[in-house]
Order: sequence, then structure tokens, then C-alpha cells
Amino acid sequence: MHEYSVGLTISGDDLDEAEISAMLGMAASLFFKKGEPLSPRSQKERSTSTWSIDFYQPAGKPVWPSLEEALRYMIERLLPKRDALLELRERYSMDAYCGHFGSGFGGGPSITPETLGVLSQLGLTLTIKTYWGSTEPE
Repeated sequence: MHEYSVGLTISGDDLDEAEISAMLGMAASLFFKKGEPLSPRSQKERSTSTWSIDFYQPAGKPVWPSLEEALRYMIERLLPKRDALLELRERYSMDAYCGHFGSGFGGGPSITPETLGVLSQLGLTLTIKTYWGSTEPE
């Protein structure tokens, strides 16, 4: 079985959470500030600030059965923000991301040329991270 999560990450040294949220009209799912510890027990600090938003299914489920469907959902929400995204891209590092969760052989992500074209128009690189195992709680 294959499932997918999608989102947008914006990173930069002087990134301001409130400014990014206002420009995009969206609240961050996660925000990390440069210099904060990587985790409560870590001595290492975050090297950059990061604003991130996840795009869940309309019913609130965090994973999608189709990467294409998930990307189209995200694109529908980001396309009206194109000008703001292109402005932010000039100042910060920005990626669309996909979590690919696989629990069997065969299958995997598939993206149409049309979807790739719209991601390009938004100035977004797509990063796909693959994880093996179930997304269901044990």
C-alpha cells in the first residue's frame, strides 16, 4: 500500500512566522526559529528558521491515497498565492514536499506533466521523501 502527505516549507535565516503567514493567508503547521535546540535534549541548534504547512485531506486525514490528488489539492490552495510565493522564493529557500509511505513492493508516486507544470509556475521544487512501514497506529 502507498500513501502520501504533502506540504510547503519555507526556510531562511531572517524568516518571520507572522510575515509569511500574512503574505500567504495561511497559518504554519510548524515553525522553528534559528538558534532553537533541534530537540529538548539536543545541544545542537537549528541552523535556519523554517515555516511549514501540511495539506490534509478535507476530512482531516493527514495522508492521501494518491500523490496526484494530494498535489492538486495543495496547488488549488497555493495558485491564488502565486505572486507572494514568487516574492518569497527570491528571499528564502522554498520546497513543496511529499512524504511517500510504502508498506509493500510495486507502485509508488506518479505525477502528471500538467501538475509538474503548475508546480513550476509556482516556482516550487518537489522533494519526495520515502518511508517504509505502515502509517496505521500499532
